[in-house]
Amino acid sequence: MKFFSEIITEEDFAKLTQKPAYNILNYAAYFTGKNNNKLNIKHYVSLVKESMELEDFLDDHGARNNKKWVFFGELVASIRNFSKTAYTISHIIRRINHYKLEGKHVKSFTSEASKRLAFLNESIVLLFINLIEEAKALNLKVPKGIVSEEYFIDSIAVKTLPQNIDESETTDVKEKINRVATEYKKSFNASAKILFAKKLPAKNLASKYIPHKINEETLRQIEATTHNAQSMYDTYIHKTILESQNNSLRSLRGHISITLHLMGISKELCHFIERHETTSRKESPQLKISKIIKRNKVIETLINFSLYYYTFFIKQGNTIADRILSEFTVVCSATVNVPKGLGFHLRPSTLVAKISNHYSSNLLMIVNGKEFDAGSVIDLMWAGGMIKKENITEIQFRGNKHAVRDIKYLAKSNYGEDPMGNSTPLPDELSYLRKN
Repeated sequence: MKFFSEIITEEDFAKLTQKPAYNILNYAAYFTGKNNNKLNIKHYVSLVKESMELEDFLDDHGARNNKKWVFFGELVASIRNFSKTAYTISHIIRRINHYKLEGKHVKSFTSEASKRLAFLNESIVLLFINLIEEAKALNLKVPKGIVSEEYFIDSIAVKTLPQNIDESETTDVKEKINRVATEYKKSFNASAKILFAKKLPAKNLASKYIPHKINEETLRQIEATTHNAQSMYDTYIHKTILESQNNSLRSLRGHISITLHLMGISKELCHFIERHETTSRKESPQLKISKIIKRNKVIETLINFSLYYYTFFIKQGNTIADRILSEFTVVCSATVNVPKGLGFHLRPSTLVAKISNHYSSNLLMIVNGKEFDAGSVIDLMWAGGMIKKENITEIQFRGNKHAVRDIKYLAKSNYGEDPMGNSTPLPDELSYLRKN
């Protein structure tokens, strides 16, 4: 395949754009017409598809770097962004009863989700109006807005197929349950800096939150961890006998779903704020977008809706994960040597705590019958003083079998240091300890 580049006039580019822009302009005319047509979940799917394809076309032809066409591209990108967010909220509303959510906030969330969806619909229509105006300025022909109503009839399924897939249980399903619960707890721990237990008043919704505290990169990382939990659940636990017999498992899956969706919404809104409305960019397209869609309203939706309810659901899911871990964790114990040389000072105590926290387990260090929290560096160093004072050479760990296994690896490597306290390599099985 040969690639070549040719500079064409903006007028000639308008002729090329007419066909790829036809569908989205047709939707814009349809929803800004006199028929008061309302957006629904099927429309969002089509809008995301059409806007993404048109964005690709514009990018391929360098429209982002052309003063005359860049605003048109920003409008298309914003329509995609808001349509994708609206789709996710619509999906949640349709599926909310299947999630088996726990806590007192489900009813208020459902009510507020509908209000936020209305704001997104209003925003999409405003973007449509401006897209049509910009299209005309670029000499694009705007279609008459004729769309088949039958194709877009929206309905919620009230009939479902019988659940008759063989619910065979795998031999290691309990092991996978622990992994899913542990992965979900990692999402909770990673979310500490973006949790909002209370809604913020409008005067406090300053730009200091974005991107300094909340940004697309951080949200994307948390989303990936939650997605890992979802993938493992659907691969190893869904449709097993244990799932059918355990309400906590089904409830955890629901909390995984809603927190993943809310994180996706947060990411999309943050993307819009950072990429399309950030005040650090002074180009006219961004300023024009900010006049169409108010930045503070988007921030308010991000924090006081998406992250506010994410906070409640991730906390409730974390409680369920704890419950599941206490029910399904295989507990064992092992006796190991204390660190040779300096004993349990900061480095070995930190590595032991990292192992405990990696598995989100209630790992205990037992010294002469006294129990210490192995996930607490302070507890371990306190125990270290007792160990040194009483000249103890062996201690016991009890808890999650994987955590105990890794403690044994750590003890064999003298807890990552030599007798003089110098750092030494850890075995490959503990490579995760050096990543944090």
